[in-house]
Amino acid sequence: MDDKLIDRRPARSDLGPTTREYVKSMGWRSVNFHTHISLVHKYVYVEVPKAGCGTMKATLGALEGARLNETHAQRFLDKPHNGLKSGAHVRPYQLPSDLLEEAFAGKDFKRFTVVRNPGTRSLSGYLEKITQGLRQSEEISAALAGKSADAISFEEFLTVIADQGSRDQDPHWRRQSDHIGFGIVKFDSIIPLEELDDSWDKVACLTSTPDLDGQFYCKKSTHAGTRTQEYFTSNTKDLIAQIYSRDYENFGYQLEQ
Repeated sequence: MDDKLIDRRPARSDLGPTTREYVKSMGWRSVNFHTHISLVHKYVYVEVPKAGCGTMKATLGALEGARLNETHAQRFLDKPHNGLKSGAHVRPYQLPSDLLEEAFAGKDFKRFTVVRNPGTRSLSGYLEKITQGLRQSEEISAALAGKSADAISFEEFLTVIADQGSRDQDPHWRRQSDHIGFGIVKFDSIIPLEELDDSWDKVACLTSTPDLDGQFYCKKSTHAGTRTQEYFTSNTKDLIAQIYSRDYENFGYQLEQ
């Protein structure tokens, strides 16, 4: 027997119309990695990195894990960013095309996401990934002729990503409108991160769990919202407005002054 692994990714033509368009836009890998589906509670949470995703994955992961036992639920509180290994939710690649289309477009599922002010989100991505020289800084550094990550300014960072299409941007600063398939996927709720603390009743309704108790479990924070005066200049604000124009328009944010 041939032991070569077979690539069983569905052909785009086999996907439903909404799924097909979303995959065409962002790619199968991104759709798989950032989509969290509960077949029990009939909801789809599309994760936006740097927009409360640690909080959401910890809370929703613990909610799903608690169906097994308390210890299993604790795993998701401790390691919310464990990616495809987490096992809390079903991922798109695990579903047949018709059920996946139902999740993305059908009336029996609730679909929601959390977004963030584009300016503070991009600054948060820069402070965490670039200034600390993490893996995501390598592409930015290469575009700047190998400049050391800790020497890259916020303006230089923005200049690089301004020339990238959304699909080519790292998800931590990718345009949110494109990342979530805005205009392709019909969301029941798009929750601003800035309002999340007051939105747990809404999340409880979306997830059909009236006793849901949302707490801020993510232990890391760049405090980007308190550091805008350090990094926002007329040039960086112009770049942010250019890069994220659709996000400002679609989600009702105003550029920070």
